[in-house]
Amino acid sequence: MSGNTDQPAYAAHFVGGLADMGVDMAFISPGSRNTPLTLAFAAEPRIRDVSVRDERSAGFAALGYAKVTGVPAVVVCTSGSAATHYLPAIVEANQSATPMIVITADRPVRLRGTGAPQTMDQVELYGSHVKVFIDLDTSDRSAAHDEAIALVRTAVTLPSGPVHGNAPFDEPLMPEEPVTAAAPRAVNPVVQPDPDHLDITGHLADRSVLIVVGGRGGVALSTAVNELADRIAAPVVADPQSNVNGPNVLTHGDLVVAAHGAETNSVAMDTHRPDVVLRLGPIPTSKPLWTWMEHSGVDQILVHASRLTDPLDSAALTIDVDPLHLLKSLEMPANTDHRFLDAWLAMDRVVTSALTASISELPFPNEPAIAHAVASSVPDHSILFVGSSRPIRDLDAFGHARPSVTVIANRGVNGIDGTISTALGCAITGTPTTLYIGDVTALHDISALTETQRLGAPLRIVVVNNDGGGIFSFLPQARSSTVPEAVYERHWGTPHGLTIATIAHSMGLSSRTVTSRDELILALRAPIEAPELVEIMTERSENLDYHIALRKAVALALAGSEHVEQRS
Repeated sequence: MSGNTDQPAYAAHFVGGLADMGVDMAFISPGSRNTPLTLAFAAEPRIRDVSVRDERSAGFAALGYAKVTGVPAVVVCTSGSAATHYLPAIVEANQSATPMIVITADRPVRLRGTGAPQTMDQVELYGSHVKVFIDLDTSDRSAAHDEAIALVRTAVTLPSGPVHGNAPFDEPLMPEEPVTAAAPRAVNPVVQPDPDHLDITGHLADRSVLIVVGGRGGVALSTAVNELADRIAAPVVADPQSNVNGPNVLTHGDLVVAAHGAETNSVAMDTHRPDVVLRLGPIPTSKPLWTWMEHSGVDQILVHASRLTDPLDSAALTIDVDPLHLLKSLEMPANTDHRFLDAWLAMDRVVTSALTASISELPFPNEPAIAHAVASSVPDHSILFVGSSRPIRDLDAFGHARPSVTVIANRGVNGIDGTISTALGCAITGTPTTLYIGDVTALHDISALTETQRLGAPLRIVVVNNDGGGIFSFLPQARSSTVPEAVYERHWGTPHGLTIATIAHSMGLSSRTVTSRDELILALRAPIEAPELVEIMTERSENLDYHIALRKAVALALAGSEHVEQRS
């Protein structure tokens, strides 16, 4: 490559283009080949550059940052295998429609396919998991600004997602003079497409409608859903991370549906059967809910801006548009018949009362009570990041929404990868964050504790330690006569005998273990001012029994209330 002297200028104009588009955060992992980019980011005052040693952690931190802000963060790494560590975060960003800009430094084009040190094929490295790939022309400074703008535009255009720019740099990597930022330029704002969509008024008017909200949402979505629900007298079952709450939103929608035998499509569910289900966003966390939708035969309308199809294959009508966009355009006539809504709200009150009483009778610590405490006690005006294993399911079933707390989770592919790192990315925005996870999830991303301690972001990590993979106790493998107990424990139970608080302390992180409900609640309510880890031990062998007992108590209470209702 003959244009080596253009490389510093290219990097400066490229980074300037990102800043012109509103990008304000870069997570950079140390390396040599990415030196031109690292220096350009360090010189650009509009973008904060944070060093994260582990590319895997950096990718998830960028994911968390974008989930909070809606603004894509940049990740930058050196050439070679470093780039492969971004893949888990990229997959999650793609599936959850979260914008991310991945920039991988590369060896010069002339060395491709030669087996040179730290060189591999990075062209279209992430395949279909990114929206676009650009092999950047680092020898042409005039192309830099346009290439940056193209990446950002693609990342944030709905449905949002990750993009990949590959930057081949030749020697010398060091500039001859100190790097200065490129002058800001005015760019046209991003205009989201205004897609045509069907008017669904006729599908909802004068019908009993159940609204189901999945995916990630915020205040605007909550307001729009509540306005529609109030107008058409519809109950709402909302996933925790949808952050939809209001008078028509069921506190324990998962348990209401499960108590009605939704997984078997029982006659009891038909007592208050909706005429139509309006599904907003992706599939919700609640398995009883989505299992019922999959097999109920009830008319369903799915509204979801996604590159993916309906996993339930149960929607008669699918509209590929942002749910908020559709809700704002609806002009529904008012429904004055509130009997359907009132019946669902009455069921929810019975479930809530029975659950509260039943949880209080269980010996503490137990995982349903911990979920209830977490939902009730984290500070106002904070983020609650929830692990994708048992915690998100327990929060859905046993917790309740609070308008002052934003719930976030990695539910694109529902993996436990990089959970601590993602929560760290949330906290780096400056918003106090509580991370609620299990022990296996913590161990999977344990090295991120060093980054958490070093960066000092306001992150409290709450680890429920049941010494292994507690979620697998709910699977048939745990109770099958064909799976010996020793085999189950070796491959699913996976006991480790470790104390996460001890590991965290060895990494310089403030940590402690709590044992009582009062201790836990006090720890959760305290202001989050610096990184810390709180651990609470539970018994994996008892957890399934507690869940079964609570669901049974709720079902019996609901059945009893319906019996009284029928007699009256």
